[in-house]
This record gives sequence, structure tokens and C-alpha cells, in this order.
Amino acid sequence: MFEKPSDLFRWCLLNTKSGSDIFSWDACFPRYKAMASTAGYLWEKYDERLLELINGLGEGRRVLEVGCGFGHDLVWAATSGVSAVGIDVNSDFVEITKQTKVKVEEHMGLKLDVSVYRKNLLSMTEEEKFDLIFMKDVFHHLEPREKVVEKLVSLLASRGRLIIVEPNALNPLIQLQMFRIRGFKTIIEKTDPMTGERYLFGNERLVTGGELCRLFKRAGLNGSFRLMRLLPTRLAGDKKVANVLRVFESLGFEKALPPACIHSIYVGYKGIDGFSFSR
Repeated sequence: MFEKPSDLFRWCLLNTKSGSDIFSWDACFPRYKAMASTAGYLWEKYDERLLELINGLGEGRRVLEVGCGFGHDLVWAATSGVSAVGIDVNSDFVEITKQTKVKVEEHMGLKLDVSVYRKNLLSMTEEEKFDLIFMKDVFHHLEPREKVVEKLVSLLASRGRLIIVEPNALNPLIQLQMFRIRGFKTIIEKTDPMTGERYLFGNERLVTGGELCRLFKRAGLNGSFRLMRLLPTRLAGDKKVANVLRVFESLGFEKALPPACIHSIYVGYKGIDGFSFSR
């Protein structure tokens, strides 16, 4: 059994392949792969970024990942005994997630309750209720935003939990990087090459944690957010720099320097008043 998300993530780096150069680990995650055998800053922060997901899992719960990508977080979640459902608008990613599930099942010698669909979030019916919905680096791609928010809230079961991990939109370097990618085109239309379906796509349209709180509050969800991680990925392999940043983070510099943080994590609860996040 994998004890931590990074255990599964590292195992997948070395053992699961998409069969596509475009989506291979070598192409997409070279820095993670280079540090896969070390217990460094980057891996610690990967675990911390999934802390709310880890705490929200429990046997028998129904979990939805929106934008499941390669499926590593989704499949890991299923190892805790949950019924895990993943959706993605990219047909290639759906097939990769299915391959990931098979590889992990073979490695662990058990069957996991994982279902994966090529599906747009907005096409899901409100009869499909989930105890926990999570997404990582996905919300800023979902459009139209107001309808997405309403749909997510409608899919949550009573006292259900919503977890959204996003790049920190308050970080000027992240905003600059995203602007170089998209320019001024924050919403575009895409077509799935396998199905021909056309859909709106948020083109790196970042959102702050505060804005997430306001959006979901209007839709009836109470929540809060936190910011984390001060060291960019490209510097994470420098042990001396990482040790200094660990000290800064332990002293609360993440809260004191919001524009320097890399990640923003929103957690919302349905049917719970007065919720506030505590680390």
C-alpha cells in the first residue's frame, strides 16, 4: 500500500507510460523525475498541497476529480477505499488515467473502485452526488465560470467538501508566465480531436483564493483558502536554498508574503456555516 501521495506519484513516474511522446513523463515532468529518488522540498510540498484531499478521504465515500489528467491523484485516492470518479475533456488524458489504474492495480494486486469518463463537467446531472470534489490546477480552465461554480455546488452531497488547488494568482511571476502563454485571450474555444466536441476553455485565466471564496459564497458554499510554498520548482533541487525556505515557511512567511507563494488552496463545505480554514 502506498502510504503517501508522493509514493504513488514517484512509482508512476518510473512505471506508467502513456505511449505518447506528447504526454510522457519525460516530456511533462522532467524536474519531478530528476528528483524522484530523493526526499526533497518539492516532494514535501507535493504532499502538503494534497493535505486537504488526504484529510477528506474515508472508506465508502464518493469522490469526484474534475480534470483528472494522468489520474495519479485519483487512483491514489481510491487506495483509501473511496469510490473514485474522474472526468476530463481530453480523450487522451482519459485513456492515460485508465492505463494508470491498470498499472497500479497490477502492482498492488487488488481492484480499485475507479471510473473515468471523457465528460464535460457541465454535462453531469445533479443526481450524481459526491461527498468530496477536488481539482488541481484545473479551475482556471473551466468556463463559463459562473455556471461551473453552480454545477460544482449542485454536485456536492449535503455536508460535502470541495477542494480546489490553483496557482497563486497574487504572484506576479506566475501572472507574467501565464500572460506569455495566453496574451490577452483568456477564454478560447477548443475541440477534442477524438470526439469533435467544441467547448469553452479558460486560457490560463487565474483566480485568487479570495475570489473563489466570493464566487462559491454566492452559490451557497462556505469556505476559506490558504497560500503555500515559497520556492519555485526550478530552485527546489538546491538543498541550501530549500533549507532556508523551510525555515521561512515554519516562521509563517507564507501568510506574511502572499505574492511570494506558489499555490492557493480553497476548501468549501456545503451546509456548514461559519467555516474557517485552520492549518
